[in-house]
Amino acid sequence: MFKYNYIFLTLIFFSVFSITQFRAQQKGTISGKITDKTTNEDLIGANVIVVGTPLGAASDIDGTYLIRNLPEGTYSIKISYVSYQSMNIENVRVVAGKETKVDISLSPISTELEEVVITAEALKNSEAGILKMQRNSLNIVDGLSSELIKKNNNSTGIDVLKSMTGVTISDGKFAVIRGIGDRYNNTMLNGANLPSTDPEKKSFSYDIFPASLIENVMTAKTFTPDKPADFSGGLVQIQTLEFPQKFFFDLNFSGGYDRENNLSKFMTYSGSKSDHLGFDAGDRQIPSAIGDLRLSNALKDSVLQFYGKTFKNNWGTSKTESPFNGSFKLSLGDKYDLEEAGLIGVVGSLSYSSSFDVRNLEKNNYDYQGTKYEYDGEIYSRTVTWGALVNLSYKFLGTNKISFKNIYNQDGEDVTSFYKGEDYYGGQYRENTGLRFVSRSLISHQLLGAHFFDLLYGVNFEWNASYSKSKRDEPDARNYSYRNSVDEPGDPLRFQLDPSIATRFYGKLDDVIYGFNTDFTVKPFESPTMPKFKFGFLLDKKEREFDARSFGFKNLPFGDFFYEDTVLMGPVDKIFVPEHFTNTFIQIQELTKPSDSYDTRQDIFGTYLMFDFDVLAELKLIGGVRMEQSKQVLQSRSITGSPVNVVKENTDYLPSLNLTYRLTENSNIRAAFTQTLARPEFRELAPYSYYDFVANELVMGDTSLERTLINNYDLRFETYPGPGELAAVSLFYKKFEKPIEQILIVASYDPIRSFTNAKEAVNYGVEFELRKSLRFIHSWVEKFSIVGNLSFIKSEIKLTDDASTSTFQASKRPLQGQADFILNTGIYYDDYDNDLSASLVYNKVGDRIAKVGYAGLGDVIEKAREVVDLSVSKKLFDMLSVKLLVRDMFAQDYRFIQKTPLGEKVAERYKTASQYSVSLTYQF
Repeated sequence: MFKYNYIFLTLIFFSVFSITQFRAQQKGTISGKITDKTTNEDLIGANVIVVGTPLGAASDIDGTYLIRNLPEGTYSIKISYVSYQSMNIENVRVVAGKETKVDISLSPISTELEEVVITAEALKNSEAGILKMQRNSLNIVDGLSSELIKKNNNSTGIDVLKSMTGVTISDGKFAVIRGIGDRYNNTMLNGANLPSTDPEKKSFSYDIFPASLIENVMTAKTFTPDKPADFSGGLVQIQTLEFPQKFFFDLNFSGGYDRENNLSKFMTYSGSKSDHLGFDAGDRQIPSAIGDLRLSNALKDSVLQFYGKTFKNNWGTSKTESPFNGSFKLSLGDKYDLEEAGLIGVVGSLSYSSSFDVRNLEKNNYDYQGTKYEYDGEIYSRTVTWGALVNLSYKFLGTNKISFKNIYNQDGEDVTSFYKGEDYYGGQYRENTGLRFVSRSLISHQLLGAHFFDLLYGVNFEWNASYSKSKRDEPDARNYSYRNSVDEPGDPLRFQLDPSIATRFYGKLDDVIYGFNTDFTVKPFESPTMPKFKFGFLLDKKEREFDARSFGFKNLPFGDFFYEDTVLMGPVDKIFVPEHFTNTFIQIQELTKPSDSYDTRQDIFGTYLMFDFDVLAELKLIGGVRMEQSKQVLQSRSITGSPVNVVKENTDYLPSLNLTYRLTENSNIRAAFTQTLARPEFRELAPYSYYDFVANELVMGDTSLERTLINNYDLRFETYPGPGELAAVSLFYKKFEKPIEQILIVASYDPIRSFTNAKEAVNYGVEFELRKSLRFIHSWVEKFSIVGNLSFIKSEIKLTDDASTSTFQASKRPLQGQADFILNTGIYYDDYDNDLSASLVYNKVGDRIAKVGYAGLGDVIEKAREVVDLSVSKKLFDMLSVKLLVRDMFAQDYRFIQKTPLGEKVAERYKTASQYSVSLTYQF
C-alpha cells in the first residue's frame, strides 16, 4: 500500500515540475495582500486601481490581488474597501518581466476620514507581517514568518521551532512547549490535524518539513473554540506555501561528524537489502512455512523442530566503521498565472537523511531493598528518514480556492545493543545482546477548499477533508544473553537457552485516520468593529489494528550434556544451526498471548460557536464554546483468552474567553480563560505488554485510564517596540483533573513501565520573552540582535486517595516532564550586504521527572544539562551558500538519577559528543 502511495506522490511531483514555461514577459505586474490593520484579517473584494490607467484588480479569497500587463515605469495605486479608509500608494516601481510586491493594511473608518497617502519605500520598511499577525491575533500566539525563517538559515521544521519562544526539542525531532511534553501539545498542518509520526506517542516529527516550504508557523498558547481542544501547552500550526512569489529551486547537501559516532567502531548485524530506505524488504518476516499458524505446545516435537529450522540463523553481529552523517533536501515551486481562468500554485520537496549514533551508557536498576543490577553497555543505531511533500492549489473566480496537499514520510531505525554487568539478585554476570529494526511510515492527503459568498456583509466557508495512514513494523527483534556465576568469575560464559531469554519478536501496527471539518465566518454588520460569528463542525475517526507474535527457544532434556555445553559456550551463530533442532537439544516455543493483539477505534464529533467584537475601541472580546463527543473502543483479550472490551464515552463542553486590551498601537494586555483536555493514547489503554530491550523495561497499558480535563488561565503583556522586535511577560496557571502519568512498577526482575491517572495537578509559571535589535546601543552593533525567553514553572500533583508514601516516595511531587525553569537565549548576527549570518544559542532545561516511581520505586529524574550551538552561514555566489554548524559544544553527559532507600543513585548515564556539520545549498 505504501509503495503505491509513494509512486503516486512521485508521479505527481515529477509530472508537475516537468512542465516547461514559455511565457513572454515583456510587461510587469503588481501583486500583494490586503489585510485589516487592527485584526490582520484578509480583506476580500477590496478594489486596487492603478491611477491614470484602466487597470486594476479586486482582492481574492486570500486577500491577495494581481494587476497584470503594466509597462515598465513608476505608478500610484489606490486601494479602497467599504467601511475602511482608502489608501493611496505612490512611487510603485514596475520592471518588465518582474513582479512588484506591495502588501497593504487598511484601517476601519473612524472620525478621521482623510485618505492615507504613503510611499512604496515606507511599506518596504514596515514591521514584519508575522509580528503584526501575532500582535493582532485573537488569542495568545507566537510565530515565525518565512522571511525570518530564511534569515535564520533554517533548513528543517526543527530549526524553525527552535527559534520560537518557549519551545524546546526532545529526541532531536519532537516539540516541548512551556516545558510540557507531547501529551499536552498538538500539531495542525494547513488547518487539519496531523497524525503522529510515532504511533507510540502523540508526537509529530517536524524534521520532515524543508523550511523553504513553510510559509509561517504559529504556536497558540491559548485555546479558541474553532480549534481542536486536545492541547494545553501549545498548538503548533504549520502553514505550507501555496502560491510562491516566483519560481524557486533549492538543493541542500549536508554532512556531519562527531568523534563518538562517525569514523569509529560500529556494531551491526545482517539485515535487509532495503534498510538504507528505512523499511524491511521481507528479509525479517516470519517464515512463510509458519505464516499465521500458531505453534501450539500440543504439536509433535518433530513438527516443532521443522518449524524451528525455518527461521534464519541471523543472531550474530559484525563490526564495521560508521561513515559520516549525511542528508539532502530538494524543494521547488512555482505559480502559473492563467489570467481570467485563475491561478495555479505548485510546491514540492524530496528529502533523505542517514545518521549514526553510538551511545556508551550506564544502566542500573533498584527496588526498595537495594540494587538489583548494574550494567554498562553500548547502543549502536542507524536512522534513515526520507519523504516527499507535494501541494497543488488552484484559485478561481477570485473568491474560491481548492488545494490538494500530500505528505509521505518513511523512517527506519536499526539498533544493536550490548549490556554487561552483575545481576545481584541472581548472582550472575550477564552479557545481553539485542537486535532490533523498526520502520515507520506516514502518508497524508488533504483536500481543502475556501469560498467567499457576498451574503449579508460577507460569508466565508472553509472545509478540509483528510486521510492519513501510519504504519509501524518491528520484524524479528532478537534478544539473548550469555551468563556465568559471580562466584566463578573464571568460568566461560554460557548461552541461556531459555524461552524467556532467547526470543524473537514480531509486531505490526496500522493506524488510519479520516477527518472532515468545516468553518463558517459570518459578518452580519457593515462595520468591521461590530460582532462577527464563526461556527462549524469536525468529524474525526481513527482506527488501529495491532498484532504481535513472539517465540522463544528452550533446551530439551536427555541430550548430550558435554556436547551441548561446548556448543552453548561458543558463538551464537554456531548454536542455531539446523542440526541442533532435535528432540534432545533446541526446540521452538511460541510465547504469543491472546492479549498480544488488539483493535481500537476513536470517534470524535465536535461543533462550536464563537464570536469576536470590539466592546470598546481599545477592548476586544473573543468568546465561545466547543462541544466534543468522543468514543474510544478497544477490543482485545486477557492473558487467559477471555474477551476484553473497553468503551469510553465523553461529552465535553469546553468554554473559551479571550480579552485583548490595546494600550497603544504597539502594546496589548491579554487575558484568557479556557478549558481543554487530553485523551489517553491507544497504546496506553491496551492490555498488551512487551519488553523494551533498549530501556530494559516491560511496557504495559491500563484499560482503566480516563481523559484529563485542564482549566487554563493566562495573562500577558506584550509590546512591539520596533520592526521585528518583541518584549512580553506572561503568567499562566493550569489545573489538571486526572492527569495521565507514566509510572514504574516494581516486578520480580525488570521494572514494568505503565500508566495511571493521578487525582489532580496544578502547573503555573511566568515567561519572559525578548526579541531585540542592538542598534540602540551603537552603530557598530546594529547588525546584532538578541532573542531569548526564560520560564519559571512550578507544578504539584496530588496522588490518588489510595496512594501513600509507602508506594510513591513523596506525598507531593512535580508533574512528570515538568522542569522548574527553561532558558533559551541566543545572539544573532545578520550582515545582509555581505550575505553573512551567525548565531550562538544557549539552552538549559531544569531537572524534570522522566518516569514516576511507584510501589517502592523512586522517581527517575533527568538532570539539567547545558547546550550551546554555533552556526555560521555565508552566501558564496549568487546561488550557492554554505552553513557551518557546531551542535552541543559542551557535550555534557545525560544523567538520570533515582531516589532509593540507599539515597540518590544513577539510574542511567550516557555520553555524547559535539557534532560538526557543513551544508551546501544551491538556490535558483
